[in-house]
Amino acid sequence: MSSNILETIINSSTLNSRIADIQGYKVLILSGEIDSHTAPQFKRVVTNILNGEEQHLIIDMHNVTYMDSSGLGILAYAIKRLSPKRGTINLVGCNTRIEHILYKTQMYAFITLSENMNDAIDTIAA
Repeated sequence: MSSNILETIINSSTLNSRIADIQGYKVLILSGEIDSHTAPQFKRVVTNILNGEEQHLIIDMHNVTYMDSSGLGILAYAIKRLSPKRGTINLVGCNTRIEHILYKTQMYAFITLSENMNDAIDTIAA
């Protein structure tokens, strides 16, 4: 899997992000915590991606250690934005704590969870 880093988006003390081009898809790669302090930055980068021609939002969550309801709100916003395009949200490598939150709130019904990037891309391509 080749990746070409396009730009750094978020650079704060608790959340870092970059966008990579992986197999023709823009992938948001996050590390740190998504909470009320970092949610505005997270929403800004998601909005920038969705304002483009992207039909699918792929977020690498391998290095996200925490996400609260603020992060869920941003994901709900993305679902609403992508629905008219028949788009998808694919979260890759969520830890068990974040997966539990997604299942408990039933957001898993609108979001695809994948263990690795190849699985996420295969799901989109299918």
